[in-house]
Amino acid sequence: MDILLVIPLALWLMVPMLVPNSAAVLFGGGTPMDFGKKMKDGTRILGDGKTWRGLFGGTASGIIIGLIQLGIVKSMDAPDWWWHAEFQNTILILFLLAFGSMMGDTLGSFIKRRMKKKSGAKVPVLDQYDFFIGTLILIVPLQFDWFYANFIVDEYIIGLIGLIIIIPLLHKAVNIIGYKMGKKDVPW
Repeated sequence: MDILLVIPLALWLMVPMLVPNSAAVLFGGGTPMDFGKKMKDGTRILGDGKTWRGLFGGTASGIIIGLIQLGIVKSMDAPDWWWHAEFQNTILILFLLAFGSMMGDTLGSFIKRRMKKKSGAKVPVLDQYDFFIGTLILIVPLQFDWFYANFIVDEYIIGLIGLIIIIPLLHKAVNIIGYKMGKKDVPW
């Protein structure tokens, strides 16, 4: 593969991970995932910003976007980059990318509450990478061969490094857009 294509390919493969958190904001509202419960120290477990509608809407959005990508790649008769011969395995990968992203973001909120930070408070590094780490926690042990083939072996490691560099920039841009649209209270 051309070395200049590995970073765009890595981004393309991770779109089902990148979409859910933004989509969750659009679908959000309703019942909080923690049902308003508090820890023994009086802080919320997650806060009002993490809702069941956001979790399911974000996860479904990531899977649907992944299926659209699959249709695009199949219609172009492109190489079998990121799907497997078995469609069920492709669905599993899409689910792990999307749900892992949402669970990583939820874990980030849990950590912020333990740090006594309010919803929307800025916590550098955690804010930018929680969804990525959540995805890795699921995808690496459950679909290691896929992850290894697309992000570790040979020049594909450059794509992973590129993702690590680009994610904070994408995170900032998407949050500014969400803030300007009135969907987020803060631009970070």
